[in-house]
Amino acid sequence: MLPRICIKFKLKYIVSLAITVLLLEYFGAFTHVFEEDFDRTFKYPMEGDVLSYVYQLRHGQQPAVEPINVYNYSFINDCQHKCKEDERMIAPRLVFIIKSAIEHFDRRVAIRKSWGWEKRFSDVKIRTVFVLGRPAVPNRRLQSLIDLEYANYRDIVQADFVDAYFNNTIKTMMGFRWAVSYCPRAKFYMFADDDFYISSKNLLKYVRNPVNYPEYLEETDEALRKLARRLSQTTDNANSSGLEPIRSNLTKRSKRQILNMEMELPNDVKLFSGFVFRSAPHRHRSSKWYVSLEEYPWHMWPTYVTAGAFLLSHEALFEMYYVSMYTKHFRFDDIYMGIVALKAGIEPLHSEEFYFHKAAYLGPQSYKYVLATHGYDNPDELIKIWNEIRAAGYA
Repeated sequence: MLPRICIKFKLKYIVSLAITVLLLEYFGAFTHVFEEDFDRTFKYPMEGDVLSYVYQLRHGQQPAVEPINVYNYSFINDCQHKCKEDERMIAPRLVFIIKSAIEHFDRRVAIRKSWGWEKRFSDVKIRTVFVLGRPAVPNRRLQSLIDLEYANYRDIVQADFVDAYFNNTIKTMMGFRWAVSYCPRAKFYMFADDDFYISSKNLLKYVRNPVNYPEYLEETDEALRKLARRLSQTTDNANSSGLEPIRSNLTKRSKRQILNMEMELPNDVKLFSGFVFRSAPHRHRSSKWYVSLEEYPWHMWPTYVTAGAFLLSHEALFEMYYVSMYTKHFRFDDIYMGIVALKAGIEPLHSEEFYFHKAAYLGPQSYKYVLATHGYDNPDELIKIWNEIRAAGYA
């Protein structure tokens, strides 16, 4: 009797141990033991004097080493007219490059009516395009609707790759390729998913002084308040002397002078900005973002910007585009952009006003400085809130 009990106990022990080991392996406990230290050993194909090869490519020279990774999918709709310059030869100051799913027609309409509206400002040239792939299974009706949308709005950039979640890196890089090929003189490029709210007005303020945003605006507001008080006194004195009040014109002129004193970024600045993260790979197999050691052996990701919304200056976009040609493809677009930025020597700039979650909306004042926020997949909500914020002067 005793030996049988012992055998059962041993079997239960072995089974429990086996299950525990399997669970630990499933949730990545053993994988972490074999990870490499990012800070000491990180390198990502390809190695070599990448920036030298990039310089040669950008200046029309034959590079010493040929690119290893070119996103050369053909364009179905290339939208190459979008940034063509008019007789004034003015290049766009801001270009929205929106990653959209094929079937999200309503979201695109809502963005055109709100933050993607190209005529938002009469004195600032803004351009908006939506980047799409193609259906995994050929769908003639869906493609005909996309073609009709392109004919109506002329803002669809569609490329010949399968539009799927794990092809987001391809979608992002095709946006880069479109910008370099057909919109090469814009000053800033804002990449965003189609479920974001964005304030173009705040973005244009942000790019004047990104390091000190929004604090520098508060200082500007205080300077304007002081100016208004001085002008009020001047006007009162003028009235007492029988002179015509000049307060309104002085205020407008002085406000322009104060705003013009704000810092303007130089043309060669490499700005790559958004909500910046430093995190570790998911090693548990249940995760949607599971990554094996074979795919990525290091214990940390490089510093990266969440890919839902990020801003690039002209020079940063071009540099990262050409560096990507010497950077092995990776299926997570935000991680891939982090690797490319690291190889390009560009440090991502963090801003709390880029929200990777949905910023609580408590009225227009709560979005006074918001640059971008996730969570607007309801087109009606986006339009309603954008109109409220615009009426308050913050959109």
